[in-house]
Amino acid sequence: MGAIEIYFGTITLIIMLIALARGYHKELGSTMIIMVAIFLLRLVEEQFNPALTRLGAAFFPVSETPNEQQLFLSSVYLLFFVVAVFAGYAGQTITFAGKPLPPPRGTILTLVVGFINGYLIAGTVWYYQDAYGYPLSQFGLLKPEFSPVAQALIQVLPQNLMPSSSLWMIPIAVLLLIRVRG
Repeated sequence: MGAIEIYFGTITLIIMLIALARGYHKELGSTMIIMVAIFLLRLVEEQFNPALTRLGAAFFPVSETPNEQQLFLSSVYLLFFVVAVFAGYAGQTITFAGKPLPPPRGTILTLVVGFINGYLIAGTVWYYQDAYGYPLSQFGLLKPEFSPVAQALIQVLPQNLMPSSSLWMIPIAVLLLIRVRG
């Protein structure tokens, strides 16, 4: 059991360390995959909730209680997101061309891109917990009471800053243009 902002910070820090090992030219490819996953989730989320609830009731022991439905829905979206993030980091990834910048500029750029990726990943996980009433708290994984810092961070989660799925196309398009122009 722990404060959610500790989880948020830890995930972000781990992603930043991974970025240092990979370099910003590979991390930008992962950024694009993460943003596409967020775009797809935002695009289909409201339309698929009723169908997913019915699917959960038909194939899994999901009862009609709101807590179990919320847990099922958040789990489905988080599973999709985690698989997409894993695919974006594993194996052959989209790599941005060009000669990497030498330290310290290259290191700073890598840390910034790693921070953005960590923010997007941790923020999306937190967003789906928040959107569905923190269903993992019933397992003792999160404290149900939030500090003022956590309450402030909720306002700046990625999906709260850019609630429309169409807004997510802008940074995706910019990254695609950078990648194509090489």
